Amino acid sequence: MKVLLLGVTGRVGSRMLPALLAHKHQVVAYVRTPAKISSEATSKLDSIVVGSASDSAAIKAAILSHNCDAVVNAAGLAAMTGLTSQGEFPAIFAAVVQAALEAGRERGSAPIRCWLMSGFSILDSPKKPYLLLDYIPIFPSHKRNYLLIKSHPADILAWSLFCANDISPKYDTPQFPPSADASASNLVAKADAPPAWVEKYRTVPLIGNYLNIMAQAQSYYSVLENCVDFIAADLEKGLESEWIGKRVSVKEKSKVK
Repeated sequence: MKVLLLGVTGRVGSRMLPALLAHKHQVVAYVRTPAKISSEATSKLDSIVVGSASDSAAIKAAILSHNCDAVVNAAGLAAMTGLTSQGEFPAIFAAVVQAALEAGRERGSAPIRCWLMSGFSILDSPKKPYLLLDYIPIFPSHKRNYLLIKSHPADILAWSLFCANDISPKYDTPQFPPSADASASNLVAKADAPPAWVEKYRTVPLIGNYLNIMAQAQSYYSVLENCVDFIAADLEKGLESEWIGKRVSVKEKSKVK
């Protein structure tokens, strides 16, 4: 699969590249400052497109001109609270969604496969119909992004949101090829709600749901290299992926009790 990757110079995107290559994908980097791409990474890219991650027309042009089947967005950082500027992240997310929609329509064939980085707080809480965000009001832009993308049917835009809580790299720098211990097999995954969730504290009157969430959320730690392998492996499935149209949550198997 040919993949347009945004954010290749960032913490997540720089690890995403070797994972995509390890799964035999061709990668087109879409980047604002190509000089920031390491020489090792540059040598492994199919192409480099220079542009702003919030420019939907330019992103669409990159998808079409390079005949990309998929887009992975690892660009931008979400603000933790709504008390400060939300920065470029919502604009980048909206631009990628719009570009993929328009590219799919213009191409007139299969929808573009999209993986976009999102947040743990937009997963379903144990008490329906509430989200975790309703109990832990952080990273509000993720909800805005979710409401935007879920309005588009999966047969028009084949999207998935990666909703991890705490992702940390195991290695200081990207590994080419990825280390043998970096694997999606180290993760347990679930659609739309956190995997391996338990009913701890929920029976406590009034505050049970809050305690339940606060006590467990911190255990949803994931190794970044495992997470990017998960996405790269899933892209091999193309439009047959079971994660299309889903918010995807993961947890390290070592943390599952």
